[in-house]
Amino acid sequence: MRDDSHQPKTDGPIRVTAFVDWNAQLHNAGARDGNPLSRARLTLERTARAIGRSLARHATDRFYVVLRLYHGWHKGWEPSENFRAMLKTVSETDFSGLAQTPNVVCSPDVQYGHTLLAALDERTHAQPPIHLPNTLRQQSRNLSATEKMVDTALAADLLEWARRRPTEWALVLSEDDDVVPPIFTAEAWIQPHGGRAFILRASRPRAGFLKLDGLLMDMHA
Repeated sequence: MRDDSHQPKTDGPIRVTAFVDWNAQLHNAGARDGNPLSRARLTLERTARAIGRSLARHATDRFYVVLRLYHGWHKGWEPSENFRAMLKTVSETDFSGLAQTPNVVCSPDVQYGHTLLAALDERTHAQPPIHLPNTLRQQSRNLSATEKMVDTALAADLLEWARRRPTEWALVLSEDDDVVPPIFTAEAWIQPHGGRAFILRASRPRAGFLKLDGLLMDMHA
C-alpha cells in the first residue's frame, strides 16, 4: 500500500540517499561464494532491486537513488579484496536498469563511507585520499579481521545529510538497531521541510521497545 500523504511536490525525481551497511547486505543477498567479485555483483544487484521494489511500493513518484556503501574497505592503508571487487563491479555495471523498477534509477556515482560527508580538509589523507583508513582490522593473530568505525561513519553521515538535504529522502539499509538513534534525530530535523527517512531491513525488530511506525520498510514484503 502506497503512502502519498507526505510527498514533496516536484516535477523531477525525488532524490534518495541510500546509506547501506554492506556487510548486512552480503548476508541478505546470500552471497556465500568465495569469489569477492561474484559476491559484489550479486549483492549490488539484489540490494538495488530491493530498493527499487520498496520505493515503488511506497509511492508512485520517480526516484533517483545515490548509494553510499559502508564496510571495512581498507586494511591499514591497503584496499580490501572486497573494495577492489566493488570498484570493478561498479565500473562494469549498467546502472540505468539496475533497480529493475521503471520509476527508480540508481546513480552510477557510488560513494563509500571511508570518506565522510563532513570533515575538515586536514583530516583527509594524501594517499589514499580518504578520512577513515584501517576500517578492517585483525585484533589478534587468532581472530578474523573485524570492522571498525563503520556504523559510526554511517550515523555521522546520516546526520550531516539531514542538515544539508532536509527536503530529500534517506533510506538506511541495516539490520542493526544502532541506526535507530541517528534516524530518529534525522527524521526530526527533516520532517518540517518535507524530507523523509526510512529503514529498509530484512529482519523485524522485537516488538514493544522502539516506536518505528512509518519508518520501517520490509525488504521482503
